[in-house]
Amino acid sequence: MRAVSIRQLWGRAWDFFKGHWLLLLFVGLCVLSVIVIFISISTLILGFIVLLLGYFTPIFIVSFIGFLIVQLILRPALVRAGYLVARKGQPSFREAFGDLSLLLKIFVYDLILRLIPVILIGMGVYRVLESAIIFISTHPGREKDYWAIIVSMMLGGTGGVLIGAGLVIFFILNLFGLVGPYAILSGRAGIFGAIGQSFSFTAQNFGKVFVAFLSFIGLAILGLLLCGVGLLVVLPMGEVFWPLLYLALTGEEGVPHP
Repeated sequence: MRAVSIRQLWGRAWDFFKGHWLLLLFVGLCVLSVIVIFISISTLILGFIVLLLGYFTPIFIVSFIGFLIVQLILRPALVRAGYLVARKGQPSFREAFGDLSLLLKIFVYDLILRLIPVILIGMGVYRVLESAIIFISTHPGREKDYWAIIVSMMLGGTGGVLIGAGLVIFFILNLFGLVGPYAILSGRAGIFGAIGQSFSFTAQNFGKVFVAFLSFIGLAILGLLLCGVGLLVVLPMGEVFWPLLYLALTGEEGVPHP
């Protein structure tokens, strides 16, 4: 395994963040992605509640469109732009968004890895909301007993178990599938080959990848503690940090230190 300093890679990502105008685009895309995801999740939960009350609402379409926009357009564009910054320095806007076939491959790759955990979490959320509504309907006068409602939501039925299982699987797949998009962008593999390469890469470099993953989570938590403003720095830096880590561990140094 190559000697790679996580601190130095974060330092390089920070230098890129300060010195490249394209990272301003990263900030905008990250903010837009967060807003769209928040709206999508909110409408999804609202749709579940209305459905549990015995009504159907087309609000689910809003959630679907929101998630599709993030996963099909914004997420692949962020990944490709970060890879190009790490590999070449400062790419053009057209380079980041121009190759639709690559963006589509990244979308399909993410879809394959996240489909099962997302289904489990969605089913869990449905069961959790169902448990809450059943509790409220069978315990009149306890509508404001929020602790009892929360306990009912997490322990009633299998909702909590499904959500927990979905989150664990999501974490594992994201950790081991982390560098797959860069294998696709480098031309080393197709969609399914990238899954195998990413799992193999992470297994061979597990210590470094896991420490890098924990460092990103730590910085993200720190960003949240700073009223969420710090995420405007951490998330864009992360989009450059991950391809820098991939290039360093595979022996491709990418662009020289700015």
